[in-house]
Amino acid sequence: MICDRAGITDLPSFQVTGIMRKIVNPFSPVAGVGEYNCFGCSPANDKGLHLEFWEDGDEIIAKWQPRKEFEGWTGVLHGGIQATLLDEVAAWLVFIKLKTAGVTAQLSVEYPKPAFISKGEFTVKAILVSFQKNIAKIRSILYDGDGHICATADAEYFCFPEKIARAKYNYPGVEAFYAE
Repeated sequence: MICDRAGITDLPSFQVTGIMRKIVNPFSPVAGVGEYNCFGCSPANDKGLHLEFWEDGDEIIAKWQPRKEFEGWTGVLHGGIQATLLDEVAAWLVFIKLKTAGVTAQLSVEYPKPAFISKGEFTVKAILVSFQKNIAKIRSILYDGDGHICATADAEYFCFPEKIARAKYNYPGVEAFYAE
């Protein structure tokens, strides 16, 4: 059994291959001028999470150090912040693996264990489960600093055709995420 809650035994196998590739945030240059203020990943959002991402095989991964201001109950990461972490890594999976932009159509989150801030750096991983028509189904998992699963999400993203993503949603193309 993967964790101590019934129904969470069918998780995809997340394996770190040791060949993680840093993903560049191509939106950062406009962050300082107020054109990009994403709570999850903008480096200029003073109250945000400032997430950075890596690619490891089929997975997109983020590592994140929790801060006390993101508590819900004393010492426990707020459930809404956990959901944001899970959703954000799924969004970046769409950018990188599906080579387009999308929007969250549905997000279902389960919280099998408390996410204690004292456990240190969290790891968030996402993997594509399926992609049919314009709907991507993505599984995201939040691990605490001890490697225990604290939250899981099944997300459905409506994905735009790349041409529309570039024209209307500022998608820069997948190559921009690897530029140094």
